[in-house]
Amino acid sequence: MPSWSKLILEMLVFAIAILIIYNGLKYFILDKVKVNRWIVIAIAIVFLVAPSFLGVDQKNPLWVYGPSGIFIILFLWFIDLSGWSKRKAADNASINTYYKKGNKKDIKIKPKAKPNRVKNKKD
Repeated sequence: MPSWSKLILEMLVFAIAILIIYNGLKYFILDKVKVNRWIVIAIAIVFLVAPSFLGVDQKNPLWVYGPSGIFIILFLWFIDLSGWSKRKAADNASINTYYKKGNKKDIKIKPKAKPNRVKNKKD
């Protein structure tokens, strides 16, 4: 049985690796693919449940971390497709400083000059 410090370190490295992989995939692939969000969550649930039904060998690290990592990546993609992360960022005023009251530019609408009106005016 591994010690607690080793287990926590493995989980931390796994989480950081998954986030790095997800950000790379999001930048290069996932933003370009248009898919229904419910299909993504269905595939994620399959990857979460399938290893327990298949009876895979838990001693192999590929079978331990692989389906979990794929589930986390698909779940993060589902959250992005749902728009949950965008709403939180738009509501936060510290992130979105352009729309603060003092930063808006004052736009003045001026009427267009019509020089021919004066020439064609009949007295």
